Amino acid sequence: MPVPYTGECLCGAVTFVVSSEPLAVFSCFCEHCSKGAGGTHQVIAKFATKDVQISDLGAAIRQFGFTDTASGNRKEKSFCGTCGCTLWTIPGAAKGVYHLIRTSILDGGLILRPGSEIFVKNRPVWAKAVDDVPQFDEMRK
Repeated sequence: MPVPYTGECLCGAVTFVVSSEPLAVFSCFCEHCSKGAGGTHQVIAKFATKDVQISDLGAAIRQFGFTDTASGNRKEKSFCGTCGCTLWTIPGAAKGVYHLIRTSILDGGLILRPGSEIFVKNRPVWAKAVDDVPQFDEMRK
C-alpha cells in the first residue's frame, strides 16, 4: 500500500494523513490492547510522529494515560470522544517520536501484515499465530 496513508475514526471527527511507510507492523495481545480493541488483540503500525498530520476540527480527541505497563513507562491512548474509536498510542518511552496507529482505522490498512507478535502468552488457544514472524511472550526487548 503506497503512501500517503489516510484514516479516520468511526464518525469522521478525527482524520489523519501519514506521509511515510510504517517503521513496523505488529500484533499485540496485551491486556490493554485487547480491552481497547474489544477483542483478542490489535494490529498496530508504528509511524514517525513527524509524518502524522492530524485534523481534529471539533476537538474530539481524548486521551487516557496509564502507567501499569510492561515497561513501567507511562503511555497515552488516544480515542475519539464522539464515537469512542481507539486511534493511537504514544508510548512514554518513545518520548513523542512515534504514533502507534491501529491498522483498522487506516484506509486499506488491513492489508498491512504484522512482522511480529507480542504478548502472545495472552493469545486465545483457538487463535493461530501469524506464519513465519517472531513471537514474543511479552514485549519485545
